[in-house]
Amino acid sequence: MRVFRTVLAALVAALLVIGALSTGATAGSSPKRIIEEARPGDHQVSYNAFKLRGTVMEPQADGTLLPYVGKVKILKKACGTCKWKTAKKVKTNDRGIFKTRIFAPEKGRWKWRSKVDHSNGFGNTKGKVWTLYFD
Repeated sequence: MRVFRTVLAALVAALLVIGALSTGATAGSSPKRIIEEARPGDHQVSYNAFKLRGTVMEPQADGTLLPYVGKVKILKKACGTCKWKTAKKVKTNDRGIFKTRIFAPEKGRWKWRSKVDHSNGFGNTKGKVWTLYFD
């Protein structure tokens, strides 16, 4: 009975390792979308509000780019060791353009980033990190 349990446990562990390796290889090989953003620090709308505008494109196998129509998450974090939190969810239009306002804190710094989740054969795509603050 003990030998049977030992063999069964080894078999289950081997299957789990093989399953983890196969899913890790496919997740990293997905193509990424292209996120291009205008620097929000150059587009101040009011005292502490800035306009973030960007485009999301999907590269095709023949080399063309098609606009992505879907949701873009706007993430922010307050420090270097903090986790990214979803601040907004913005929809793109039919040309793949998204627009939103982001706010700078009166004290301290916030880091911002845009992200598009995986779908339709594309992997998670993250935009550039922007820092907004007042001196």
